[in-house]
Amino acid sequence: FGTFCFWNCSHLGPYSKPIEKPKRLLKFNTILLFVLVYGVVMFLHLGLLILFDLPIWAHQLLLSYQLNFVLACSIMWALFRVLEKNKEQVYLLFMGSSLLKFILFFIVFYPGYKADGIIQKIEVLTFFVPYFVGLSLETGILVQKLNKI
Repeated sequence: FGTFCFWNCSHLGPYSKPIEKPKRLLKFNTILLFVLVYGVVMFLHLGLLILFDLPIWAHQLLLSYQLNFVLACSIMWALFRVLEKNKEQVYLLFMGSSLLKFILFFIVFYPGYKADGIIQKIEVLTFFVPYFVGLSLETGILVQKLNKI
């Protein structure tokens, strides 16, 4: 009673359930938001490098944005899964993800930046701009999700 059926559904009885759509852990809107924000920030970052006549691709800019984007999306996916199953453990994963990103910096980027003996501000910004973009997105989305609980 109360559901729409193309044929006579009365034979299904009280044991029938409406078909539910499966839950998607990372909604399309979230992924689209990540793509748009990272794209706009990278475009602005490139624009500033061009404006100040600085080398564009010399400091692993593309790799930095790609790795931070993939990590941020993966972390959001993991946070949504943990939030779904064990809400009390979300903070551990969130803090651990920041540690993971710093480890990534020291393994992937730091040796190249330190190779000439001097770490320049542009090299630090090349990693930390996309890092903070991801951190801001993760924090904002997680806060919204936790406020709904």
